[in-house]
Amino acid sequence: MNSQTISLRERTFKAGSWVLIGHLFSQFLRFGGNLILTRLLVPEMFGIMAIVNVILAGLQMFSDVGLLQNIVQSRRGEERDYLNTAWTIQIIRGFLICSVTLIISASLYYLNQFSYLSSNTAYGNAKLPFILAVMSITAAISGFNSIQLSLLNRKLMMGKLVAIEIFSQVVGLGFMIFWAWKTHDIWALVFGTVISCSIKMTLSHASDIGDRCQFCWDSEAVSEIFHFGKWIFGSSIFTFLIAQGDRLILGGLISPEELGVYGIAFFLATAFKEVVKKVRSSVFYPAMSEVARTRPEDLKNVYYRMRSRLDIVVMIVVGGLASTGHVVIDLLYDERYQDAGWMLEILSFSIVFLGTTMAGVCFMALGDSKTIMILTATSTVFLFGTVPIAYNFFGLYGAVVAIALNSVVEIPLILYKMNKYKLLSWKGELKMWPILFLSYGLGRYLLVLIN
Repeated sequence: MNSQTISLRERTFKAGSWVLIGHLFSQFLRFGGNLILTRLLVPEMFGIMAIVNVILAGLQMFSDVGLLQNIVQSRRGEERDYLNTAWTIQIIRGFLICSVTLIISASLYYLNQFSYLSSNTAYGNAKLPFILAVMSITAAISGFNSIQLSLLNRKLMMGKLVAIEIFSQVVGLGFMIFWAWKTHDIWALVFGTVISCSIKMTLSHASDIGDRCQFCWDSEAVSEIFHFGKWIFGSSIFTFLIAQGDRLILGGLISPEELGVYGIAFFLATAFKEVVKKVRSSVFYPAMSEVARTRPEDLKNVYYRMRSRLDIVVMIVVGGLASTGHVVIDLLYDERYQDAGWMLEILSFSIVFLGTTMAGVCFMALGDSKTIMILTATSTVFLFGTVPIAYNFFGLYGAVVAIALNSVVEIPLILYKMNKYKLLSWKGELKMWPILFLSYGLGRYLLVLIN
């Protein structure tokens, strides 16, 4: 075993540990804060904020040119002019997002004024335009985040990144809880988010993070960023539609209260998924990119070694949530949120193919961002095509089932592309599936014993 392998393994393990501990703690904070805030605020407020977050996330994704992915993957990713040019593009993007958000806010206001939107849906809520206008400032603030954060990600130096994320989240959440306790209104969620973004931006420019960012416009760097990022741009649009499309669609079909209850189930069902996605983008992708650059013949073995550990945890989590989700909701939330129980059990199946979809890391490491766009486009068409139909025939239950099955449509193309790149191992794909059935059976058996 050569020193390069040992070095990468050590750096990957250390970075992965930081990201995993940090994100688990972040999810714990979100979960704890969620439990407290659901007792201080009504479900309608969470439904409105779900729509606000969907719109902001959509604009972020619709303007994504893959700055982080560029810096991680590019051979110029540590050059000053390249980094400063990326920072300049990031700032411009932040102000564009802020401006478009204000336009959307004004449009929603006038649509409400002329009664074009039903007041029984989340989009027709009178407070939504004003909340969205205030939240638009978060995009401009985040645009000034130091580009050094991306460089630390490239180098798998995750400790400082995690510390900044956690500290800003703690302060923002503390503010939310205090304001909600004092006033019991939705502005606690709004200004808590603004404060959290401001703290993260400020801390990212600390002297021990890296060199000071400066405005720069290197035409060659711009060309490289946009050439690689054109497929990231398309992929990001579809990624948003997949990740937020459920609430985007349901917001026009159900009441804010129902959307708030669904949001609780969605948060719990995808909390583990978000941990994996964070580790995948922050650790697996830089590590796999380094393998692809320096020793591509090892890519298959490295991928399935990482994948096998992930699959074990995924199957245990899915089996456990699918069998006991209603009990989790009964224990944690009051009667207003009880319908989230059956939603959680169904939505848990949406993460069962999380390991398989990690193949996208390999495609990105090989510079194939086009395949990622095709995969996300396929899932998007399925989601927007099936959810309204399922709701029309089977109500909210049918819509939730359609949402949970969305990732299945990507699997054939993923396996085809893995085989084309000579990376596919059927043993690696199938060997952990028995754990799912064992976990589910154990969960059902424990419920029988308890009852």
